[in-house]
Amino acid sequence: MKCPRCGLIITDEIPKCKGCNFSIADLERKIKKIPERYGYVNDFADLLSEDDKKKIEGYLLQFHQDTSGEMLVVITKSTKPIKPSEYIFWLFNRWQVGGESHAGLMLLLAISERRIESEVGYSWEHIITDSESGEVLDEHVVPLLKEGKFAEALYSGVEKLAEIIKQAESSSEEEK
Repeated sequence: MKCPRCGLIITDEIPKCKGCNFSIADLERKIKKIPERYGYVNDFADLLSEDDKKKIEGYLLQFHQDTSGEMLVVITKSTKPIKPSEYIFWLFNRWQVGGESHAGLMLLLAISERRIESEVGYSWEHIITDSESGEVLDEHVVPLLKEGKFAEALYSGVEKLAEIIKQAESSSEEEK
């Protein structure tokens, strides 16, 4: 994965960024407690209705069953004392999204910071780059967030990202 500060690669084998010396241990010192993961939708801000959570959760469960990885949505009131880009990087790694191979993607909505972020695991970086996932957020999520349509925004984002990943996986299967 890419360092949330300077963009160089950090992996399990390279735990400290060679560009800026950033490490997950730096974040561990600032964040005292890992939030408990509740499935594919983790709404720590109580922003979504139960029906909206179930709709997104159902979609992401089916996505997990159809693909080789997983996608999660996290909503938090704030990521302080760190930036949303650092928080999502830390949480993605602490929850081991996508398992050992990091075949996963996480969306984070940080309410106080008014930020939507994505983190792509390194097994999927050849399928969807950080800039491509950013484009999906800019085009399909941010406009709906600006209208206050939080559930629609998140559903639209996971749906579009899932399409890209499923398409790439089916193309690679056809090549075999």
